Amino acid sequence: MNKKRKREGPQVFLQEGWVIANHILVSFHVAFISSVLALPSAEIFKGEVLKFIFVSPETIISALFMYISFHTGIALHEIGHFLTAAKLNALNDSSQEAAERILKGTTVRRIFGFLHIFLHVPFGKTAGIKREGLNYYPDAPYNLAVAAAGPRTSRNVALIFLPPAAVLLILGLGFDKSVFIYAGRLFLGIGTVSLLDFLFADPGKYKEFRLRERRALEKAASIVHGAVWWENAPTAKERMLAGRIQEITHPKLGPVTAPWQFRNCGMGGRHTEKEYPESNISMQEAMFLILGARDYQEAQEMTVRLQNRLKEIIEKAEGCRVMGIGLEGGLAPYIERGAYPLPEVRLWAMMKQTILECGCRPGVDVAIALDPAMSELEIAYRKEFKVPDSVGMYLFWRHKSQTVMDRDAVLDLYTKAIREYDIPILSIEDGFSENDVEGWKKLLSSLGDRVFVIGDDLVTTNDATIEMAASRGLINTVLIKANQIGSLYETILAMLVALGKGMELVVSHRSKSPNDDMEAQIALAVNALGLKAGGGANTERLIKYHAVTELMQRGEIAYKNEMLHPDQNPVIRTIYAYEEPTNAGIPTVGATVEVSLPGAGVSLKFRGATPLGTSAGTGEAVHLVDAVFERAEYPEVIARHPGLFVEREPGVYAFVPDVKESRIKERDDDGLLALFQRTQRYDGKGCLNAVENVGTVIAPAFADKDIAGLTLRDVDRTLLSLELGTAERRGKMGDSLTAGDCIFLKQRKQNLGMNAVLSVSLALARGISHLRGRDLYEMLREEMLEIIEKLAGMNGVEIAGSRFVDYV
Repeated sequence: MNKKRKREGPQVFLQEGWVIANHILVSFHVAFISSVLALPSAEIFKGEVLKFIFVSPETIISALFMYISFHTGIALHEIGHFLTAAKLNALNDSSQEAAERILKGTTVRRIFGFLHIFLHVPFGKTAGIKREGLNYYPDAPYNLAVAAAGPRTSRNVALIFLPPAAVLLILGLGFDKSVFIYAGRLFLGIGTVSLLDFLFADPGKYKEFRLRERRALEKAASIVHGAVWWENAPTAKERMLAGRIQEITHPKLGPVTAPWQFRNCGMGGRHTEKEYPESNISMQEAMFLILGARDYQEAQEMTVRLQNRLKEIIEKAEGCRVMGIGLEGGLAPYIERGAYPLPEVRLWAMMKQTILECGCRPGVDVAIALDPAMSELEIAYRKEFKVPDSVGMYLFWRHKSQTVMDRDAVLDLYTKAIREYDIPILSIEDGFSENDVEGWKKLLSSLGDRVFVIGDDLVTTNDATIEMAASRGLINTVLIKANQIGSLYETILAMLVALGKGMELVVSHRSKSPNDDMEAQIALAVNALGLKAGGGANTERLIKYHAVTELMQRGEIAYKNEMLHPDQNPVIRTIYAYEEPTNAGIPTVGATVEVSLPGAGVSLKFRGATPLGTSAGTGEAVHLVDAVFERAEYPEVIARHPGLFVEREPGVYAFVPDVKESRIKERDDDGLLALFQRTQRYDGKGCLNAVENVGTVIAPAFADKDIAGLTLRDVDRTLLSLELGTAERRGKMGDSLTAGDCIFLKQRKQNLGMNAVLSVSLALARGISHLRGRDLYEMLREEMLEIIEKLAGMNGVEIAGSRFVDYV
C-alpha cells in the first residue's frame, strides 16, 4: 500500500468553529421563528405565541427542521469537497480506495454509499471526510479545485432550495395550506444554511478558483495561433541554432552565449520510483524549453509561473494529482490517460495547455523537451518477459495497463504527439535505448529536421561513442555529463569531437547533485545549445542557473584580475576529501585543494564535488560506492570468510545478498564487522572508499607541487595515470592488455572512483583558473582553443577568424 499523503498548506474545511456555531444558531432561528408562520389565523396573545413555539407539538417539528437544516447543509457542503477530491484522485490513499469502491460500484452500491456518507458526515464517521471539533475537511492535500467545490455545492443547494421555499410559503399563507408552510419552512432552513456556507465557509476559495481559471482562459484566448506545430517546428529549431538566450562579447574569448534552458517540470521513470511509487509515468522527464525570455532571470520567473500553472491544471483534472517534487525539481504526477494513448501524452498535452494559459506562444516563447530514458523501458521489458537479449521492445511498467510497444510504435507515438496532438516538442533525448540502433536511425530520419535528437545513454560523454553515433547517423545533439567520463579534460575532448562532427551540445546535471556550478561553467565554455539543470525550485539546481547569470554579468569585464605574481610561489599544501551531501541525502565525494602562498603569508582553498546518478548507459565511468570493494584491499578478510562474499567481477566483491549483522557478529572478526558496517551506510551508497583514495593515492601525487605551473591537461593526465597504477597494483594489468584496454580502464575509473577523480579534477581546475585571474569557464575555453590550434597545426588547417565558432 502506498504511503499516506500528508495534508499540506491551508486546509479545506469550514474553517472556523464559529461558522459551524452560526449554522446551528441560524438553523435554530429559521426553524423556530418560522414556526410563527404555522400559527392559527385567529387572534392570540404573546404568551400563547411563545408557548406555541417552545412548548407544543410544534416545538418538536421545529427541532426536527433545525437538525435537518444543519445536517443537510454541512453534509452537502462536505460531499462537494469529497466528490471533487475523489474524481481528481486527490484523496489520501485509503480514502481514495473507499471513494472508488462507491463511485465505481453498482447503482445500488452508489445509492447506499452516498446515503451512508450523507448520514455520517456531521459526526466525522465517514471515510474521506475528517472532523476536528467543529471543523470539517476532506482527507486530502490542499488543492484549490477541491477547496472551491464545497462553496460551489452550497451555492447550488441554496439556488435549488430558496426559490421553492419562497413559493411554498406564499402558497401556504395565501391558501392557508399547512403542508405548503411546513415544506417551505424546511426548504428555507436548508437553503439559508447552504447560503451561509457559500458566503462564509472556505472564504474566498470559490472566487479565487474562478478568478484563477478565468485569467488563465483569457491568457490562452489572447494567443494568436499560427500554423500547426508540424509545420513550425523546423523554423523554431533553426531559431535555437542561430541564437541563444543571451550573448556577451568577451574581451579575449569573443562571443560567450548563455544556453537555452531545459527546465524539468514533469518527472517519472526511475527518478520518482522510490519516492513516489504510486506515480504511473514510465518515461523519465518532460521539460519546458524556455525560448521567450530576455535573460536568465526572466527565464526563472517564467519557469516558476509555468510549473505552478501545470500543477494547478493537473490538480483540477479528473483522475490526476501531483504527489510532490522529484529529485530534479519537476512535478511527480499521477495522470489518468483519458482519451490519450498513454498518461505521458496527456501530460505533454497539459504542458501545452499550461504554456497557453500562462500567456505564452507554444513553440515560440516556450517549447517542450522530452527525456523518455527508453533504455529503462527496454530493461523493464527484458525483466518482465525474461528475454535478456531483446532489443527494440519497451514496457511502460509504471502504468497499470503495462503497455508494450516496439520501436515502430514508439516512433509513431512521438510523431503523433507532434503532428496530430500539435504538442510543441522540440527535443527528444534518449528516445530509444542505447542498443536500439535501428530505432535511433528511424528517429533521426523521421524527425531530425524538426527536433533535436539527443544522445545520452547512447554516448555517455565518450569521444569514441560520440564519433560512432555521428558516423552512423543516429543523433544530431550530444548530452554532456562530466561525471559520465570522469575528468574535465576528457569532457573537453568529448565536446570537441561532437562539435567537429557538426553536432550540438546540451550540458546536463544529474539526479543527485551537490551545490556546485560545474555544469554552468562547462556550458558557457563551449557556447552550448542548452543547459539542463532542473526545475524552478530546488536550490542545488538554481545554483547552476544563477551561476550563468552572474558569469554573464561580469563576463564583459573579465581578465581584470592579474595573474598571480611568480614570487608568491603557490604550492599545493594538501588535498583532502569527504562525503559531500546531495539533494537526495546520498553522499558524493567532495574535495578541497589547499594552496599555500608563502610570499603573501596566506592560503587559499578550492572545492569541487561531483554529481551522481548513473544512467542506464553501460559506458559510464564508475561512481565508486562502499557496497562493493576490491579483494586487493581486503584479502585476508575475504580469505577467512569466503562464504560471505560474492565476486561481482574479477577482483571486485560484495557481501552475499540478505546477510544479517547478527551472522557477521557470530564470526567474532573485528575486520569483517567493520567492513560489513561500512557497506551498510546509506544502504550501500556511501563513498568512504573513494574518499580514502583521494587521501592515500591522489593527494600525495600533487603534494608540494607548484600549482601555477600546472595545466588542466597535466592534472587529468596525472589522475588517469594514478588510476592505471592502482589497477596495476591490484593485479588487473595482465600482459595481454592492449592500448585500447588501458584507455578503457582509465575512462571507467573503477579503481579510484569517478567521484574521487572528477572532484579533484574540478577543485584543482578552480585553483589553477583562479590563480590565472580567470573564471573556470574561461580557462576551459582557453584549453579547448589550444587543443584546436594544435590539431589545426598538425593537419595544416588554417583557422579563419578569432571567434570560438571560427575555431570549431
